[in-house]
Amino acid sequence: MVERARGMEEVVHAWRRWGAVALLGTLVLATTPSPHRGAAVAATWPDRDAGWFTEDLAAAERVGALLDENGLGVENAERAPMGASLRDARAAAPAALATFPARALGYRTGAAEIAVESTASGHDLLVEVRGRRADGHWTEWRGAPSPTGGRSRRVVLPVPVDQLQVRIGLGPSAAREDARVSAVRLRPRVGAAERRALPAEPFSARLYATRIGREGEVTANGHEIRVADRFAALPSRRPLAARDGGEYVVRVCGEQRCAYVPVWDVGPWNVKDDHWNARREMWTDLPRGKPQAQAAYEESYNGGVDGFARDVLDPAGIDLADGTFQEVLGAERGGWVDVDYLWTGRISHPVHLSAENGGTVELRSQPRSGARQVGSAASGVVVDVACRVHGDEVSGPRGTEDEWYRLAAGEYVPAVFAEEDADVEVCGTAGETTVPDEAPPHHAPLAPAGSVADDEGARRPIVQ
Repeated sequence: MVERARGMEEVVHAWRRWGAVALLGTLVLATTPSPHRGAAVAATWPDRDAGWFTEDLAAAERVGALLDENGLGVENAERAPMGASLRDARAAAPAALATFPARALGYRTGAAEIAVESTASGHDLLVEVRGRRADGHWTEWRGAPSPTGGRSRRVVLPVPVDQLQVRIGLGPSAAREDARVSAVRLRPRVGAAERRALPAEPFSARLYATRIGREGEVTANGHEIRVADRFAALPSRRPLAARDGGEYVVRVCGEQRCAYVPVWDVGPWNVKDDHWNARREMWTDLPRGKPQAQAAYEESYNGGVDGFARDVLDPAGIDLADGTFQEVLGAERGGWVDVDYLWTGRISHPVHLSAENGGTVELRSQPRSGARQVGSAASGVVVDVACRVHGDEVSGPRGTEDEWYRLAAGEYVPAVFAEEDADVEVCGTAGETTVPDEAPPHHAPLAPAGSVADDEGARRPIVQ
């Protein structure tokens, strides 16, 4: 029972430990009683003359959220929590999101302070902050810690940043209670980040992948799942991209093909298992790169249950949308894949890849249109270009030209599918490798057996 209680920690405190600062609204942030139903009188608002930014509620990008004279709320009292991968644990997920425009600072900081005025209950408000890194890419999101009676909450960021951004989530009962967020304030703070700099290369891990397969459902960032969709779900909100965003990308490789896809959902088993981070949010006694679900399945870790006290029926550490799953694994069964978490390393020459009609950009083994296809990149993803080379002339969204970008060994894309020009060396100069005649396929042996996610997304135990 002790082990199962440990698993229940995540479901009992899912909202509170995601960084909800709703008690700041009900206990310490409101300056005057709100006329809105459910409002509470609270203590003094943080000093308005001490470098605070007041967010414009109307400027927020809203997903499932409404804005009226009382503030931000959930647009529909019957709106379900967002998230397809979590399945029966979705009650712990937000039903609405509001993401505010980034704030430029003009200097670097490793921490921020956040204050929110809200009538939502403590388990129904999620507050997250991220920052812009020195390479121009975003850090992961960090949840504001649970309030302990102070006037505002401090957030430590992964690395120093020169821009800050806030994301607010409201749970399903906030709609039923007609709760609102009436004010959000943010200020940079002097303080060290979790670390000074990023490694040159992204972290990689070998994971068991399963299929989401839930057409028509809504992911954790508000995307409606389509047939043959292209995205991934990871068991943490920290790298959850904006709706239709490509700022957090994984490179997922099977035996023959690789796919670059954005992280648009949270799951499959947990919501606080950022196993790729050296300082992971939960399950800190596990080795880096090993998902909690894998440890629970293989080693009966935590009594064999996940963070919601569900029996773990497969070791999955990543879920793949149908299109990605079929390309990488080419089967109905789950399987082992190699995953690169691209945002965890330095991104020196980023470009957004864009395919016509939101499709995919093909990866070729050579800068030739007839070369073997070795994978794809989902439209909108941000990738790092290693070098450029001339090859076959290709037509794309930016016209017709013969320049190609190399993303990795044996992976080339036409430059006309990039929204920006990559300021990189020609392949074969400045230490870059020359173009080989033909790159070998990526070898990532499939597991002999795996769980099956059927058309309804149900999981069945692995059968050896």
